[in-house]
Amino acid sequence: MKAHRIQCALLVVGWAFLFVRSAAAQAPSSGAPKSAVEQRGFTWTETYEGSGNTDGFITDLNSTVGYIFNTHFSMNTGVPFLFVNPSTSKTGTTAVSDFGNPYVGLTYTKKGPVLGFATSLNGAVPVASTAKGLSTGRATFDWNNHFDHEFDLLTPFLELGVANSVPDTRFLHHAYTSLGTLAHFEGGGELDLGDKFSITASGYYILPWGPQTIFERGKKASSGSIKGGSSLTRDDGVNLGFDYNLTRFVDLSAGYSYSAYSVLNTFSFGIKFNVVESLKRHHAK
Repeated sequence: MKAHRIQCALLVVGWAFLFVRSAAAQAPSSGAPKSAVEQRGFTWTETYEGSGNTDGFITDLNSTVGYIFNTHFSMNTGVPFLFVNPSTSKTGTTAVSDFGNPYVGLTYTKKGPVLGFATSLNGAVPVASTAKGLSTGRATFDWNNHFDHEFDLLTPFLELGVANSVPDTRFLHHAYTSLGTLAHFEGGGELDLGDKFSITASGYYILPWGPQTIFERGKKASSGSIKGGSSLTRDDGVNLGFDYNLTRFVDLSAGYSYSAYSVLNTFSFGIKFNVVESLKRHHAK
């Protein structure tokens, strides 16, 4: 098992080296970066997404508002409402629905001729219920760094982050919330198949260190947490995602995630509604 972890770490480092080397050898892209959309002002999105596996089925309604200051700086804030349906095999847990922790994020983006870069710092305020497993009772943060380069239809990317809680992703809503320092890595690529459809494939690795604590999501007969070492929240696996731009303001997604560490298959979905774009279209009529 230890040798497997070392191999995963070497694979991530090797992938990053090859990615940077190949990107540096390419001429600057002739087209504008996909994410470099000239937009300023307020943003408002409503998202309904979730994932299911043998641990249970978790969905959330996420309301997010933000502001784009210029092509480099933006911020957002919001609060999720979660619907947790734990697996019947989990004794002491039952279905629960309630607000999660409010969050705020700041992002800096820079698109260069060779590499695109974005760094974001996100934090959550611990106001949700720890008894229901919706909060750790402590403030959490996630500092994530994203690198990419566009090769016509294919855009390889690499993400490196540091956090004190295992972050949920669009591919996986965890059956728990956690508290403990960790690093997370993800590398892969996005393939554009026309203006509306794209496919993403990636591998991920979560590397915790020090004491870790988890709170299982779902109302318990008696509240409590599970404490352990780094193996409690360690994880690695692969993701596969499908995105479809239904309209100018509605995006659909579906995904699959396989955890090699936990031997867990997870299927996910997402519906994103851009309220600001919808209002602009309605106003233009």
